[in-house]
Formats: sequence, C-alpha cells, structure tokens
Amino acid sequence: MLIDVTKSMYNGIPVWPGDTPFDRSVISNGSFTSSRVTMSLHTGTHMDAPSHMFPGAKTIDQIPPFIVPALVFLNGNPLGKAVLLDGPVSGAVAQKLVDSGAVLVGTSSISIDHDGSEDAHKAILGGGIPVIENLELGEVAPGEYILMAFPLKFAGADGSPVRVLLAEKASDILQ
Repeated sequence: MLIDVTKSMYNGIPVWPGDTPFDRSVISNGSFTSSRVTMSLHTGTHMDAPSHMFPGAKTIDQIPPFIVPALVFLNGNPLGKAVLLDGPVSGAVAQKLVDSGAVLVGTSSISIDHDGSEDAHKAILGGGIPVIENLELGEVAPGEYILMAFPLKFAGADGSPVRVLLAEKASDILQ
C-alpha cells in the first residue's frame, strides 16, 4: 500500500509568516480550464535545498528525486536513510542526524526548527542534506518504509513543493 504524506494545497493554506500566500484561480478558455497559482516555493509539503540558507550551495534542480529507506518516528541507524519526525528538532539533534549519515530529514511541522531558531536548518542544510517540511504524518504508524519524494525542477531555486509517498514494502510500489 502506498501512503501519500503530502498536504493538499488550497487557498488559505497556512504559510510561514511573511511568505507569499497560496492563491489558485481557475481560468476558462473555451472548452478548457486552466489554473493559475501564486505561491512561495515553501508552501505546503515542500523540500528545502541547501541553498535555502547557504548561497552557492545545491539548488533544488541539483537534488535528484529520492527513493530511499526511511525511519518514521523511530530511533535507529539513519545511515543512508531518510528520517521523518513528528515536530521540530534542536540543532543538536539535527547535527546528530547529519553525523549519523541521514540522507534526508523530514518533519510534520511547518519548520524543522523550534521557535524561530535556525540551528536545525543550519546543521542539516549545512551538511548538504535536504529538508522536507509540512508532511502529513498523522495516520502513519512508526516503522520502516520506502520513501519516494519528487521535488519539481525549478532552475536555481532554494526549494520546491514535493510529492512524498511511503511504501511499506518494495512490492507496494509496483502495484
């Protein structure tokens, strides 16, 4: 079974204070409709590239899609794995994840950091590891999964909306 942990995008979705509000309008053009969207690239479930905090670091188009093992709400060896958390973390915890070999860190929070701190962002992005924020993890049981995350290729951008799926086992991917 695939589990979609991506938040739906809608007018009024909460955004980081000062960020561009999400706005989708529908345009009718004869027998077709088309949507126009205005938003920050850090709206909804999104991936921060290292360039989000470090100019000259990897941009979102330089980050490949992820299909990796993941630890969800579990302690364990994160070497070569994504780690998904229920909430923000301290800079010390973030640095421990980097030092332990995590390849991706995600959170259900709108930010990986506590209370306006930037320490977790600095540790993780400074380690060259992308961050996924605003995951929809409420119905996900703790465990080991396969994570698939697909950021859009915005050239030179510091982030992107991302579709994130979890699979309990490899055979779930090829349904």
